[in-house]
Amino acid sequence: MTGIDIETKWKLREKGATALLEAIEAQDEVQVLGLSFEDRIQLVVDEAHSTFNHTKVEGLIRRAGLRYPNADLRRLHLVEERGLDRNTIAQLASCSFI
Repeated sequence: MTGIDIETKWKLREKGATALLEAIEAQDEVQVLGLSFEDRIQLVVDEAHSTFNHTKVEGLIRRAGLRYPNADLRRLHLVEERGLDRNTIAQLASCSFI
């Protein structure tokens, strides 16, 4: 998918598809060699969608005004000693608590 002309890039940006364009440009030609067009498009769309979701989650975290926005539930130590409920932590980690 190399060789996208300037006008096509401009159109993608104008339509708000910058993440899609960036995913196309980041695609490693060696790794996708031999893949069908459909498979390459699927990889590009998956990457763009992942970037979109990541940005959305970062925005939610920022707007929530969390005291520790970079906290990672997978790195919680001394669960029992701190009186934390393992089930609640597991629900928080999977977002099913909300």
